[in-house]
Amino acid sequence: MLATSVPVLLHGFAAFATIRFAAKESFVGDYSKTFEWIEFPQGRVRYAGGRRGRDEPPMETFAIELYDRVYYGEICESLLADGNRYNLMIVSFGWTKHEWRGIEPNPRDCATFTPRELEKVQALLCQAVQVWRGLDDRPPFLTEYFESRFMGEVIFQDGWALIRDESEI
Repeated sequence: MLATSVPVLLHGFAAFATIRFAAKESFVGDYSKTFEWIEFPQGRVRYAGGRRGRDEPPMETFAIELYDRVYYGEICESLLADGNRYNLMIVSFGWTKHEWRGIEPNPRDCATFTPRELEKVQALLCQAVQVWRGLDDRPPFLTEYFESRFMGEVIFQDGWALIRDESEI
């Protein structure tokens, strides 16, 4: 396994991420392809592959490790009016199992987070997107073509995670 440190700029602050690369075979249409963990001072994040049900379009997923537990979420492209340029949308987060099939976080299957914890998750995802953009082999939601370009914004959809009051800790 090969490891390297990559500089990441987030909100004007420089940080370093450690990326571990492992040789993996890739097949066209293989929705289970994942990336290795990217380690940041606040936690770890990785692209966790696509999930697809029988009649469902593919859903791109990511994983974040917080406090020694792994939580999953969905990420997708959010096209701009021209239909080519796009930003990224975090659709949901907090699933305790990767095999989830829902779109909105569900209290039965999702963890709840304090606003402070969700700020940490947002920072981790923004940093990870910058690292993924720098890779030759990117996650599918960051694929760019002649007129199709990622415009650099990560948007968190309303209701993307379940929030708990900090007094409930």
